[in-house]
Order: sequence, then structure tokens, then C-alpha cells
Amino acid sequence: MDILKLFKKTIFWFIALAALFGASLLVEDRVEEAERVEEANLKLFAFEIDDVAEFWIKIGANEIRARVAREKDGWWLNQPLLAKGDDEGIAKMLKNIVKSRKDAVLFENPDSAKLAELGLAEPNLEITFRTGNGLTTLQFGNKGPTLNVTYGRFKGEAAVYRIHSDVRREADATVYALRDKSTLTYDPLKLSRLEIARRAKDTVVIVHDRSRWDMIQPEQVRANHAKVLETLYAIKDTPVKAFIDEEPADLAQYGLEAPIITVSISEQGKTEAQVLRIGDKDRSRRGYFANSNGARNIVLLEEKLVNSILAGKDQWKEAG
Repeated sequence: MDILKLFKKTIFWFIALAALFGASLLVEDRVEEAERVEEANLKLFAFEIDDVAEFWIKIGANEIRARVAREKDGWWLNQPLLAKGDDEGIAKMLKNIVKSRKDAVLFENPDSAKLAELGLAEPNLEITFRTGNGLTTLQFGNKGPTLNVTYGRFKGEAAVYRIHSDVRREADATVYALRDKSTLTYDPLKLSRLEIARRAKDTVVIVHDRSRWDMIQPEQVRANHAKVLETLYAIKDTPVKAFIDEEPADLAQYGLEAPIITVSISEQGKTEAQVLRIGDKDRSRRGYFANSNGARNIVLLEEKLVNSILAGKDQWKEAG
């Protein structure tokens, strides 16, 4: 009889604990769901970065500063010009905007006078995103008194939000910030031949084969592979300082009819070399005019980069 009572008591507590455990799981699920809903409500945008197919930035009443579209090979500017976009920079910009949160709803339904006071009656900056669900436009007004928040609202909606001012700063991107600023694109470790023809200086030619780096001009010696790689990475990674002229009428005015430096880089497995031509110095902006790979548009390169390419022949030779 005692055994039967013990068995019944054990069953009772087992059922009670199971019910308690189930209730606890239910409470946890409801808490997690509430947290998910709260997090979703705090998000400024209802879509994700990968949903964005295109975006454009408008300043003033009608001027579109830049329009950028996602293509198979990355982001491309198509307004005010057709140019490859800065994939890394655009990804960072989108993350900082799309992943941002609302600081607070400031006004549910402000009147026209309040909108004017907040700088939202005629916003001077807005960014529009095109996703599979249509267009979403965020308009920016004035900054708040503490300057770390700005006022914003979605076009077609009444509510005005307080938004962190960093979101406005990201949305106020320039064409330069959105554009690919690469001088040349290659893998320095796959170099097969580097030729640097320099006006009034020796032409330097370096060949690379099976981890051996040799100078064959102006003399035949082992090359300083550290210097070669440093220069190759500098050319590849130093961003264009400025975009000067998209359709130059005369290359001579930039010193590019007869460049002071012509850099030719050949990669293993590729038939065509990449060519960088460097012309006159722009003293006021501390850079050099250049163009690359047969393109006519003129860019400005950093002075430090060009000085490195102009190094004397002994710096390209292995020490000792």
C-alpha cells in the first residue's frame, strides 16, 4: 500500500513539474516574441540590405545628386554619370542606414507650421530605396538642439521621428564617396611583369616567376621584392584623390599626351597589361593628373604614391 501511495505521489509531482516546465516554455516563447516585435518596431526600415535593388539621393526640390543600382557585378552609378560604384563603401553606407533604429516618434500628425519648423515642409535631403515591395523614401529635416539627432519622416506618412544624426550623414553621401576609387585592379602576388617608364629617368622592368623577383632593366640583378610589392599594393589600394575631368578636350593640358610616368602591370594568366599614365603635378591639390587603361577621364593621384613610383633605380634592387 505504501508503495502504491509513493507511486501516485511520484506521478503527481512528475505531472506537476511537466506542467510547470511547459508553462515556463510558453512564457519564454511569449517573451521572445514580444522582444522580436519590439525590435521590429524600433527598426527604421522594414526591409533588409539585400532587398535593396536601387537607391537615389535627392537634394533640394528636384535635383538627384546620385542614383545607384545593384548589378550582377556589384553596384553601379548611373546618375550623374555611368561609373562603377564603391562596393565596400556602399555596403557600409547601407548597413549604417538600413540597420538603424528610430530614436522616438516625435509627432504623430504635425501640422504644416510644425513641419516647417522641423525643416520637413520642403526637405533639402531625402534618400529613396527601391525594393521588391516598392519605393521607400526617408526625408530629413533639421538637426535637434543636441545635434546628435535629426528629424525625419517617410514620404507619404504623417509621423515625424527623431533619428540619430549619423543616419543623415550617411544618406548625404557625395558622388565621390559612392564611386569606385580604384586606380588599377589586380592581384600583386600574381605579377608577371612590372614596367615603369619614367621621363628623364631609367626605365625599371621587374619580372616575377616562381617566387623569384628579378630586375632586367636598367640592369640585371635580383629585385627588392619588398619594394616591388609595397609599390604594387600602394597603386592598387591608394584611392583616387579626386575625379578631375570626365571628357577632357585636350590631354596635353594635364601632361598626358607625353606622360612623365607610364606604369604597365602584367598578371599571370592574363594577356593584356594594365596601364597607368601619370602626367603633370597639381601643386595646389598636392597630386598628379593620371588616367588608366585607355580611358580618357582624368583623375588625381596622391603625391606620395607618385613619389614612390619615381624612386631611384637602386631602391628597386635587392640590398647587398
